[in-house]
Amino acid sequence: MRPSTHLTWTELACKDGSAYPLEWRDTRGRELGRMFEAIRAIYRRPITVGSAYRTVEHNRLIGGARNSQHVQGRALDLYPPRGVSVTVFAAAIRDLADAMVSEGDDLIGGIGYYPTFVHVDTRGVIGDRLIVWWGHRPQAERSI
Repeated sequence: MRPSTHLTWTELACKDGSAYPLEWRDTRGRELGRMFEAIRAIYRRPITVGSAYRTVEHNRLIGGARNSQHVQGRALDLYPPRGVSVTVFAAAIRDLADAMVSEGDDLIGGIGYYPTFVHVDTRGVIGDRLIVWWGHRPQAERSI
């Protein structure tokens, strides 16, 4: 069984060939699937996963953050659907996250804006704060 309708375990696997950990599949993996489907529903078109789970070694090799949500199996780096700019895609994800928080759903807890993709993670909202950053500078930000 897949993590969600439009997301596979292969897409969640580390780029070094390591599978998404079995012990997280029914918890963190399903949360990633729910988050992915919520984002995909905005456009109803394919969205490419650039990176998901990372082993500690792979994360270090690519220069990822030491406490990366990718290593925790809670993050996706997503490329926008064809014909959608990364700026528009990022704004739509941010609007979705804010709407979810307003409804009491803290599934999306982190959003990172990058030139070609958007990082989203399921760390959960801390209080009423969504963690938002541009490039490599995380900062807490009031979500609503």
